[in-house]
Amino acid sequence: MAFLLEHLAPLADLPRPTHHSAAKQVDQSPPPGIEVLTVPIHALNVQNFKGISDATTLAIRPLTIFIGPNSSGKSSGIHALAAMAQTIKLGALGRPLVLDDEFAQVHLGRFIEVVHSRSYSDPITLGIDIGPRDFVSQALQGTEKERGSVLVKGPARADYTFRCSRRTQEVRLDSARFVAGQETYSMKAGAERYDLTNDRLGVKQALDREPGFWVSSRLPVTARVRGEPYAFTPFSQLQRWVLEELRKTLYLGPFRQPPQRRYPTRGSAPSEVGPQGEATTTLLANEIMRTRKRTHVRQISGWLGTLGLGKSLDVARVGRSDLFDVNVTPKEETEKYALPDLGYGISQVLPVLTQCSFAPPGATLLFEQPELHLHQLATRPLMRVFIDTIKEKGAHVVAETHAPELFAQLLTELRNKTIQLSQVAVYRVRRTGGKSVFTLIDIDPDTFDVYDLWEEGLSKDFYGAHRANDVGSPRGAVK
Repeated sequence: MAFLLEHLAPLADLPRPTHHSAAKQVDQSPPPGIEVLTVPIHALNVQNFKGISDATTLAIRPLTIFIGPNSSGKSSGIHALAAMAQTIKLGALGRPLVLDDEFAQVHLGRFIEVVHSRSYSDPITLGIDIGPRDFVSQALQGTEKERGSVLVKGPARADYTFRCSRRTQEVRLDSARFVAGQETYSMKAGAERYDLTNDRLGVKQALDREPGFWVSSRLPVTARVRGEPYAFTPFSQLQRWVLEELRKTLYLGPFRQPPQRRYPTRGSAPSEVGPQGEATTTLLANEIMRTRKRTHVRQISGWLGTLGLGKSLDVARVGRSDLFDVNVTPKEETEKYALPDLGYGISQVLPVLTQCSFAPPGATLLFEQPELHLHQLATRPLMRVFIDTIKEKGAHVVAETHAPELFAQLLTELRNKTIQLSQVAVYRVRRTGGKSVFTLIDIDPDTFDVYDLWEEGLSKDFYGAHRANDVGSPRGAVK
């Protein structure tokens, strides 16, 4: 047992919540051990949320794209993840689920405006799959003295169900289901606490309520079930991993800050660009003030060249103020220009490039319309930026788009073997019968062609021309 404990995967050094229970608390999380790299979110589980009606599981691969026409519901999956992430980041608000707030990253409105059925009697379910992971469990064979702890690799999934009061408009966590290795847990909200059950053992434990939907990973001493000292340890591990992954889920929306002559930084130290890209210049400015390497500025300059938008990015402080100039030298020119003098395209894609460059390892990056204001010749190579980020950071990039050019470039990258088909999930989204339907687009594993009508509703002329005449249609288009 001691040997196993020495080789347990450490959990993130996260702040623990304050408990108000009089019961003595004991941390059932395993002690630190060797470093094990975590992986980003694997799947999203949604039911009765925005355009999604039925229980739906969306696989989240390293590169995940939702493509479809306006009002089809492409953003439903991204908003579900963003809502969970902002609830964790805005834990001080104390709400089980943050759908809207002055400080929210994505503004979804009231519960009744988000729930698909438009009924207060129906719940919303949101969850993520972050497995497989190594869980500490009780060995299931041998005598009680012989049985010790073992590492069990298994699924890691947490699903949360929320309800809302019509009278008070208060959103509450009603119940939850957890899969942690070989253990499953059920949780139901009581009047003041949560009742957690280990389904295999049939034992229950009362837990304190915490801000957001996160449930404490520190359990009372009574949780040490006789003969089963690790009955709730997998649950503790799962909860802290969920918290860690959602904190690394970063959202950039479709409405971004317009270009400015000069950008104030106000001494802030952001870790992401923000939902409107408002912290983009501050991230870049902080780097040039702290180091001469300027790794991120150089990387972004290279990406601007890849997109054909410029050959260098320059960020400079104005005197001793907190103002900074952001200039770009266009391709095949020597003079640099301020962003307002170069139109909207560069200013709108700069937050996308900055988010990719500054993303922490294993992050899940959410983008709505990353190609906003870009010409199709600049839209296509944006796919290469995403692939660079996946390879360098081990990140997952999740994007919704109207641009068939972005998908077409992905097919080219698959043929060039810069990314593997197993790393890709592309969903065609359409609205049918008042709800959003997500269909995984089938990409031929040999030719990397697509034979279904994935461009329907996106590019009428292109779609109509090739439907009328299959002969000579380009590879990767409708066949």
